[in-house]
Amino acid sequence: MKKGFFIVMIITILGFICPSIAEDKVTITVNQFVSHVALDAAYNGLVKSLEERDILPNKVKIIMANAQGNIGNSAQIAKHQASAKPEFMVAIATPSAQTLMKAKTDTSTLAFLAVSDPEAINLTNRADIIGVADNPPIEELIEKITQIFPDIKNIGVIFNYGEINSIKTVERLEKVLKDRNIILKKIAITNSNDIKNAFNKLIGEVNLIYIPQDNTVVSALASMVSMSKANKIPLIANDPTLVDQGVMMALGTNYFRSGEQLGNMIADLIEGKKLEKNIQNTNIKELKINDEVVREFGIVIPENIKRGEN
Repeated sequence: MKKGFFIVMIITILGFICPSIAEDKVTITVNQFVSHVALDAAYNGLVKSLEERDILPNKVKIIMANAQGNIGNSAQIAKHQASAKPEFMVAIATPSAQTLMKAKTDTSTLAFLAVSDPEAINLTNRADIIGVADNPPIEELIEKITQIFPDIKNIGVIFNYGEINSIKTVERLEKVLKDRNIILKKIAITNSNDIKNAFNKLIGEVNLIYIPQDNTVVSALASMVSMSKANKIPLIANDPTLVDQGVMMALGTNYFRSGEQLGNMIADLIEGKKLEKNIQNTNIKELKINDEVVREFGIVIPENIKRGEN
């Protein structure tokens, strides 16, 4: 078995005292692509909702594995988990959803979280797939940014060209900015080691930097925040969980709530209830502003934005 291969943490509720009872439990496997604040929040929300519905630990066992940001690991995890023929195979992030799609059998339901564009990776229109799409509200975020920075001319973005969700997000961002005569400077990377060089290319070229829901980029957020502060270039995002890490402002999915939403969908199916929709959009958006960064950078936030108004 390769060093660093797949199980970073395993939470398996097996009923050690009475194994025969454990065999009757519904098995849920989780393939999380990487550990970072957003994906961890999604997983925690999933677990909490199952606990609150009294599904976990009495009726369910969870087997959780983390691919550590490596697509090869994710594929091996997917094959290993599929061989157990679980009732539900949960993918957290787009790369994990892609590997589970290839590995799953007809006996398992694929359930996904933290996927921005499920249609782009053929997750829609199938009875054996459920999930919560985050669908980042890019237009709303940029509308608020233009209120804060009415003279803004350039925005930068760093993204992994190997993540289809990032490509689609950057395409949307570019269109939104073009309609407002704002230039988008794009820097593509292949791994987190490229972040420093990519950021340096944006210094002096852009007024602020957008962080997409890109697992490679978010995994290197601490480095980006450090460079942001050193060069007084604010960071913005559609992931509110990043604000506490040093991003100036974000508007979008609350990943913990998305995890709860998927958990309730799974609980409904376990209880024999029919889902209104197999693929649901996240039902909660959140605006967060980092007041410390705002003060440090000397930025003035209009009162209507502070109150969460348009």
